[in-house]
Amino acid sequence: TLITKRATGNSDAIAVICGDQQLKYGQLETRSNQLAHRLIELGADRDVPIALCMERSIDMLVGLLGILKAGSAYVPLDPDFPPERLRYMLEDSAAPVIVTQSSQTGLIEGLDIQAVYLDQPDPVSNRPDTLPAVDVVPDQLAYIIYTSGSTGKPKGVAIEHRAVINFLFSMLREPGITRSDRLLAVTTLSFDISILEIFGPLLAGATTVLAPKTVAIDGYALAHCLEHDDITIMQATPATWRMLL
Repeated sequence: TLITKRATGNSDAIAVICGDQQLKYGQLETRSNQLAHRLIELGADRDVPIALCMERSIDMLVGLLGILKAGSAYVPLDPDFPPERLRYMLEDSAAPVIVTQSSQTGLIEGLDIQAVYLDQPDPVSNRPDTLPAVDVVPDQLAYIIYTSGSTGKPKGVAIEHRAVINFLFSMLREPGITRSDRLLAVTTLSFDISILEIFGPLLAGATTVLAPKTVAIDGYALAHCLEHDDITIMQATPATWRMLL
């Protein structure tokens, strides 16, 4: 709802850029609303986990917002993780639906799970483009993120909306994000510092620039991206900063 309010009156501003593709706020709002309606048809509801397994792309962002607008909690699955680890997280979370792409069909083979493939032609285009009438309250789940697990098995940690919003608005205040900023997102969704990279700019009316993994792990490519895309904000781990230096 907060991002929808930001999109109102800001529909022609660029919300996300990935490579040579981009979406304006109005386009992102329409596509994520349509996905949300489709997910509700498939059983999305409050605190229902919906898995998301996609390469870094504009569709990945559409998937995230669509799941949240349907009232569900997203479960991020990095497609670069070992398949057995991903299948364990799918089974452990008991997600009834996965938002993904055609290259990941093998991941869900044999599992009792419904799939929405965002890279297939018009999977949700005939759904309403309005925000679903879903009430989201502070204590419901926003996402379930899996840690490495001290026992050797990943553990799902459930995070509520109130915690996410508290964190994001703190960061919008200090160090601060404005509509003129362009934030370079380099972190996998399976690491929770990605929350700031994805949702912080959208709440501020700024632009998220999604860096492909090949760029995020290459210091020279990353430096070129920072300059070429006029990046004003980036957050990263110490290892990434050392690589960049």
